[in-house]
Amino acid sequence: METKITQLLDSKGIKYRLLPHEKPVFTCEDAAKERNVPLDEMIKCLLLVDKKKNYFLACIPADKMVDTRKVRDIMGCSRLSFASEQEIEEILGYKTGAIPPLLLKTEIPVLFDSGIMEKEKVNISSGDPKAGLELNPRDIVPLIKPRFGNIAK
Repeated sequence: METKITQLLDSKGIKYRLLPHEKPVFTCEDAAKERNVPLDEMIKCLLLVDKKKNYFLACIPADKMVDTRKVRDIMGCSRLSFASEQEIEEILGYKTGAIPPLLLKTEIPVLFDSGIMEKEKVNISSGDPKAGLELNPRDIVPLIKPRFGNIAK
């Protein structure tokens, strides 16, 4: 299986392991079961939007929840809400549940929870709900150039 994410990683010489699914999955819990990996290795990518229609992609370990107050503090914005499925497809170019932290349709700030960098390996979406990618988080940071903070609770 090849996606634009695997093509990018291949072109940059970044090592990853493709983890295909028996069936498409749209939650981190289902993906972790399909891939036979611990939930805390999964990276959950959540599209947040403020009152001024500024978008932010918050990436956290899947066993945690995002703390929108901490995201607001880091980004210097007011009230945040979760983007709709339609906004996710329009802004990111991916379907809900298959959002990788890179190759986004629209250039928006990406925030990584600091806990991600404590992991030796993480699982991200391949951009296709039928497969994930296992890799070292330090290998993709130069491609994403995220901001870091303690944004999980």
